[in-house]
Amino acid sequence: MRKDQFFGLTGAVAIAAILAAAGPALAAGQAPALEALVASGDLPPLEERLPANPLVVEGDSIGTYGGTWRMGMNGGGDNGLIVKTVAYEGLVRFDRDWQTVVPNLAESWEANADATEYTFKLRDGVKWSDGTPFTSADIAFAVEIYKDPDYPAGSWIDNKNNPVNIEVIDELTFKFKFDKPNGMLMDQMASVDGIHITSLQKAYCSQFHPTYNENAAAEAEAKGFSSWALYLQDRCAWGWETIRFANPDLPTLYGWVIETPLTANASRVTWTRNPYYWKVDAEGNQLPYIDNLDMRVSQGGVEELTLAALNGEIDFQERHIATNVNKPLFFDGQEAGDYHLGEVIPSASNTLVLQLNFNHDDPVKRELYQNKDFRVGISHAIDREEIVDVVFTGQGEPFQVAPRPQSPFYDEELAKQYTEFDPDLAIEHLEAAGLTEMNGDGIRLMSNGEPAKITIDVISALRPEWIDILEIMQLQLAAVGVEIELNNIDRTLFYEKRPGNDFDAQVWAGDGGLEVVQEPRYYFPANDESVWAYKWAQWFNGTRPEIAEEPAEWAKEQMELYTQIRSSSSPEERADLMKQILAITKEQFPVIGVSLMPNSYSIIRNNLRNAPESMFNAWLFPTPSPMDPVVWYFE
Repeated sequence: MRKDQFFGLTGAVAIAAILAAAGPALAAGQAPALEALVASGDLPPLEERLPANPLVVEGDSIGTYGGTWRMGMNGGGDNGLIVKTVAYEGLVRFDRDWQTVVPNLAESWEANADATEYTFKLRDGVKWSDGTPFTSADIAFAVEIYKDPDYPAGSWIDNKNNPVNIEVIDELTFKFKFDKPNGMLMDQMASVDGIHITSLQKAYCSQFHPTYNENAAAEAEAKGFSSWALYLQDRCAWGWETIRFANPDLPTLYGWVIETPLTANASRVTWTRNPYYWKVDAEGNQLPYIDNLDMRVSQGGVEELTLAALNGEIDFQERHIATNVNKPLFFDGQEAGDYHLGEVIPSASNTLVLQLNFNHDDPVKRELYQNKDFRVGISHAIDREEIVDVVFTGQGEPFQVAPRPQSPFYDEELAKQYTEFDPDLAIEHLEAAGLTEMNGDGIRLMSNGEPAKITIDVISALRPEWIDILEIMQLQLAAVGVEIELNNIDRTLFYEKRPGNDFDAQVWAGDGGLEVVQEPRYYFPANDESVWAYKWAQWFNGTRPEIAEEPAEWAKEQMELYTQIRSSSSPEERADLMKQILAITKEQFPVIGVSLMPNSYSIIRNNLRNAPESMFNAWLFPTPSPMDPVVWYFE
């Protein structure tokens, strides 16, 4: 299976989303609980709650209302689960095959020939969860807030190199304008990044802004905030910050609304259906079918969630629990747990990416980590076949951080370079990097006489197999004179260490295996996830000037090429530019991979209908949301 990376303008002709047919004029039905509220006068009739042209979502079968979808969060900071199940409601979205950008809150759009202007038309009559109309004014307000220098934002909206400007044409029509061409806009808005622009309701959030409320600063101070901007962030936040899901008063456009919010001490986060949701099934019945969501917040990590799934207490999930170690357990437990396993095709290229800190504060380590021979030496010292056999029961193959074989950018030479296990060759490269002397423990000495010891930050609670991989690598690298120390920390500290530059190395999975252009974090210093050159990424994006550093010339060349990608309206040109970036990546070899990420799996309750038996998994394609959980139902 493969994903076409490029959706955008065809030649010089502006694209437009086309709806096949208008949705039903009047929906056929609604959930019984809502019928009772309508009958009592507590809720308007269905025809007053739906838009004139509701989005029709089809499943394999027409469902029935009711039930609770149970799933599990890995700690109170796991807002990613919410984003991937509830919050993926942008102007547009990807289809289920991750091939095409399709309408969502916007029923149509078009772009000019040079991709500097995009005109969108919203669905007439869409309402927020509190019944307030969703209009162009909400989009304009979001742009205003994200671009406010006092607001702690950071997205494509306020991109320092090419920010959005907005022209409101009428209540349902608006135009995004850019100073430079933005050929990647529709891809970006169809990804998880697209939820930023639809996340702020003006009627609610404007009360915290001094332009709309002259007492905003005083009210913020009374609530204990040092500025109105921080109070606004606390109440409204942006597209996926954890605090966004801690405010049940915040109106949303999701299929479900918060009932029990996400807080530091929450044991559960619960949601109930949104009576104003703007999608219907093929027969005109208002969605979603499922009444409630119950997100169990586990403080016991993956093990607790695994036990819950084996006990039949999770209805659909792959996040966190679908580890390679767990697969035999889940396979054997299908009958007892009344579930079966679905197929999940990862977008990630690699099981583990070792990112050495090129911007280390210690000049000796900085020079060593930027030395390609040092990285090549480490790579040849890793016996990847052993790791694949021991940790992944033979699933996968030795692989660097590179586009997956399913990608049109796949380059076998890039994927396979330096993956041969050869300790003698490893030593040759380590010595070429200046590590010619050893101490009494057999560890090579750096130029300052200190042992070549790398402390690697890792989050075992996120992926337990990372510890297994690193412990094997620890033995393998010690054999060639490089010491590894594992620093197993929680996710919050893991991220906090980046701006402070307080780390030797960090590990993560290999994002960008399929979404190559959209997620190039390991191919060049593109964003905050480019931990290997975090300060270079700040320079590229014009962020955190107090720590930003000018990159090496080869990285600057990649950045210029990516800037051209952002500006191009031609898919073919963007593909060629990305190949040039990857060619430099191949030459420089900035990060070290272990093995190709094998296919994973999901847990699916046996009576859950319309749920996907096979799906991609990515962050930018935030499954399972693109698989339309609003049409899932329990038989």
